[in-house]
Amino acid sequence: GTSASPAPAASGTGAAVSSYPTKAIDIMAPAATGGGFDTTARLVQKALTEEKIVSQNVTVSNVPGSGGVVGMGQLIKQNDKDPYKLIVVGRVTVGSQVTAKSDVKVAQLTPIARLMAETEVIVTPKDSPYKSIKDVLDALKKDVNGIKFAGGSAGGIDHELAALLVKAAGGDVKAWKSYVPFAGGGEAAAAIIGGQVQVGISGFGEFKGQIDSGTMKALAVSSEAPLKAAPNIPTLRSQGADIVVVNWRMLAAPPNIPAGDLEALKAIAKKIHDSKTWADFSEKNNWFDNFTTEGLVTFVATETQSVTATLTDLGLVK
Repeated sequence: GTSASPAPAASGTGAAVSSYPTKAIDIMAPAATGGGFDTTARLVQKALTEEKIVSQNVTVSNVPGSGGVVGMGQLIKQNDKDPYKLIVVGRVTVGSQVTAKSDVKVAQLTPIARLMAETEVIVTPKDSPYKSIKDVLDALKKDVNGIKFAGGSAGGIDHELAALLVKAAGGDVKAWKSYVPFAGGGEAAAAIIGGQVQVGISGFGEFKGQIDSGTMKALAVSSEAPLKAAPNIPTLRSQGADIVVVNWRMLAAPPNIPAGDLEALKAIAKKIHDSKTWADFSEKNNWFDNFTTEGLVTFVATETQSVTATLTDLGLVK
């Protein structure tokens, strides 16, 4: 039989056609093993190898410190132009760079793909008088410190989201003193169910068990659309609070990588997202699918602005 010669690969951006990858790829998780960045980096590794998206070896390296700033700084300073050294960063990294007044920033990286997000959920004890976000906002309008919020550590995403609710109610965040930080989700859950606090904020997965069993009532999710796993929990936007705050994670490369390699990496990221490995894990962990390879420079700039403004209001950026 006759074999047709393959057509040259088309690239919409006119970037040179790349044969990437031709050697091993390392993905940095700028955190210790076991956390969100590590989990995401290892899932990328698993999809790339098990689904045979690439035939090269893929490793994960953990570089913890300063909420991701140490690893990110190392990559930016030591791996300029190198498309074989990737990193997983996210909203948490942006928060860390802002509070640490870091000279290395997520905006210096080359974004490849926003992979996913963990959405936040706002809950009350099951017999709470607050039945909707409007009820919470109305109470905050009457008295900015009239509601005690429980969430994770000061300056984290739970704290930010609570501050944005206070702001949405017209309250002065600088005069707001009713956030109670807890080290772990278990302690926060006990305080909410026990009624020591009126409203709880956490990642959806953290409170899913209590929501399903009915010991907590979910008032809203913080994503731009409802979660597949909980389609009946409305968004904040649908309840008159124009807030979208999610714990997004992004795959990125060092600055100045070749344009052709960036295009190849975006195509690889799309294959990761479309893989069964990725879909199964996302579903099991209630991840919100906000995958995109487009508009990420603007997205990172907007998120950085928003995080900086909120953390400044909270007095956490000196």
